[in-house]
Amino acid sequence: MPATQESHTMHDVDQAPRPFRLTSSPDQPTALAVGGLDDAVALPLVECLTLEHGRCFVDHRLTQTAVGAGLREVRREPLGSPWPGTRVVEHDPTSGLSATIDLWHPTDATVRARTTVRNDGDRPVHLTAVSLACASLLPGADLDGLDLLVAPSSWMAEQRWSHHRLSEALVGVGTELHGESPRDRLTLSSESGWSSGRWEPVGFVTDPTSGRAAGWQVEHNGGWTVELARRSSTLGLCVFGPTDLHHHWMHRLDPGEEFTSPTVALAFSTDGWQGAAAEFTTYRRALRAVEGPTAPAPIVFNDHMNTLMADPTTEKLSTLVPAAARAGAEVYCIDAGWHADDESWWDGVGRWEPSTRRFPGGLTEVLDLIAACGMTSGLWIEPLAVGLDSPLVDELPPEAFMRRAGVAIVEQNRLRLDMRHPAARSHLDAVIDRMVGYGIGYLKIDDNFSVGSGPDEGADSPGDGLLEHSRAWAAWLADVPRRHPGLRVENCASGGMTTDYALLSSATLQSTSDLQDPLRSPPIAANATLTVLPEQAASWAYPQPDMDDEEIVLTMTTSLAGALYLSGHLDRMDDHQLDLVRAGVDLAKELRTDLLTDLPWWPDDVAAWTDEWVVTARRHPTSRDGVLVVWHRPVDGSTALGPRGGSALELPQLSGTRLEQIYPPTPLVADPGILVDNSGAAPRLSCTSPRPTGQVYRVRDLHNGVTDAAGMEKK
Repeated sequence: MPATQESHTMHDVDQAPRPFRLTSSPDQPTALAVGGLDDAVALPLVECLTLEHGRCFVDHRLTQTAVGAGLREVRREPLGSPWPGTRVVEHDPTSGLSATIDLWHPTDATVRARTTVRNDGDRPVHLTAVSLACASLLPGADLDGLDLLVAPSSWMAEQRWSHHRLSEALVGVGTELHGESPRDRLTLSSESGWSSGRWEPVGFVTDPTSGRAAGWQVEHNGGWTVELARRSSTLGLCVFGPTDLHHHWMHRLDPGEEFTSPTVALAFSTDGWQGAAAEFTTYRRALRAVEGPTAPAPIVFNDHMNTLMADPTTEKLSTLVPAAARAGAEVYCIDAGWHADDESWWDGVGRWEPSTRRFPGGLTEVLDLIAACGMTSGLWIEPLAVGLDSPLVDELPPEAFMRRAGVAIVEQNRLRLDMRHPAARSHLDAVIDRMVGYGIGYLKIDDNFSVGSGPDEGADSPGDGLLEHSRAWAAWLADVPRRHPGLRVENCASGGMTTDYALLSSATLQSTSDLQDPLRSPPIAANATLTVLPEQAASWAYPQPDMDDEEIVLTMTTSLAGALYLSGHLDRMDDHQLDLVRAGVDLAKELRTDLLTDLPWWPDDVAAWTDEWVVTARRHPTSRDGVLVVWHRPVDGSTALGPRGGSALELPQLSGTRLEQIYPPTPLVADPGILVDNSGAAPRLSCTSPRPTGQVYRVRDLHNGVTDAAGMEKK
């Protein structure tokens, strides 16, 4: 380390590799290294673009900013709430901007960060990008050998995790010859208000040689950007909220004013990406302990997916509600349609009052039936949506809706409430108060459309309006269970389009997808716990009376990968079929206490969309005792999933364990379709069935020793 450079490890015990290390010197900005073997840093802790100051090296990257390069540390202060940490205060004399970076340590292996920029000058400054945090990842690693793990996401195709060699995404350009870093960068970003509509807001970089891994988690329910770039021989990560380049975001900062970014979490592990994923799991639980509920989720039956499909009536519910109770459901949630007399109601939503046509005896009659069957009642709502045919369009002031260029923003015949406006918030408060007054204890909150860059009315730019709306929306959502203690809130946005912890920190469940194909659902359920806590990850099970045993087992297995979330025409099933569903529900209840502490792991790597075998697991924090979930999909090429199966599944990471089948119960399904051979060093699975199927196993660690994140026993 150069003599002029001060190095500070953000833990009392210095260790190699160092999890998080701050470095600073009088002539350089403060920098952060994650998982470094040396003190090399690639970029400042803060990057800040303004119209007045721009970049000091011109390209399309959001880094190498003039302000970021000009910041110098003024002081450091300890943080004590809600977790211990460090506050770094810096100042750039050229721009007159100061930056305050809060770095909390919720756990030893994670940092949660945010940046506040203050204008200490005498002229306005126009911000166009402010980093949440920047860091040098895994200094000392061979960049060409690094593994990048990220996940594209789209409606009904979420959680598509895959590995990429970093050198294929970010090529070397011979920096050692000319001294210049490449201008290339790898950019991941969201669009509009769907935080995970393009990419999951989580990612990992791993050095396979050493096992060091670093991960990031963006915690914002609006626009965000992650930028990875080579910086000489070090990899730089910079995480932003909305930016001008990607989200039409600009914010005017007058003298004396401040702007605070959203938050980001960083994780480090020496056990590879699985270790970093485990650290994020522990961190997310620490975050929920501060901001939201932590009790096990109830078993929810929701009548939408592949069942009533937004067409509930008293007649249909009169048989479906008792059947859900017989299957063991604890909550019955009436999904979309309860609020509209017409079958085509998309353009008329906004008032959220019960239909009299669907419920001639009143909605209360159905809610009373749910209570009589021993379940808590729930209702679906899409609060931000107001259809053009809704009387609410004329009842609320025009400013309560998102507006741009002086006109209301319309998408698919709908307006969108602007949560910055008090009339929008007051309206929704009254709606929720009335719905809770019906006697419900569960609320499914959905968000099925976005509005582009956002509203510019009352804002410096559309992106600025959307940022403040997103913050107001997250605050309102978090306040709902506080105003109504005991109310459970599910987060949903056309399935998994907002899997971010700005929203999930206060939610009970997260719907992982709207996908209606049970054959294609397993990879989403298997991978969801990279982004969402196992106890929050609600993947649909929608068993049907026309399914055979293996098809019922397949879809139930999908939901058993997380918090069980049930649908299906259970009222049309025979006793054997319903017993098979009930067995899955009973197992979910048996496992859900451990679900709150188990760590997710992937004994056969992340699942690809077309994999024949799909595998996920969760284990005790100090051993491999836990649960293994397996699907087999031996389908032909006509479904575009791959060739007909037949190969066995070898699981060397399970060496020294034994698998015991716990679903389906053998008395109900004598031939489970998947066979387990426990006679070798590691369990071996093979499939005898030509049909897609699944199974759940108890994993018994025969050695019961401490393991790494990949499930291998530590020697």
